[in-house]
Amino acid sequence: MAAYKDQKLVNDTVVLDGGDFEQCEFDGCKMIYKGGEMPKLQRCSFTRCTWHLEDAARRSILFLRSIYHSGPGGRELVEETLRQIRVP
Repeated sequence: MAAYKDQKLVNDTVVLDGGDFEQCEFDGCKMIYKGGEMPKLQRCSFTRCTWHLEDAARRSILFLRSIYHSGPGGRELVEETLRQIRVP
């Protein structure tokens, strides 16, 4: 697991899976999550970064998209999932 503390990363490609990031600044970075171990992001800032889901994370999005478009029940399931995400 990669551990970063009090670092500034500029124009880097950062794979988040399993990482531990504390008080880091990301500027112009390509942020990638592949669906592996959850990263820890504590008091980090992100400026001009792009976010990318790959591998298992991308497949999860495609699955939710398929469920959403399968009919009213699927749409309700995805909307409820999004409501749960918004709760702190």
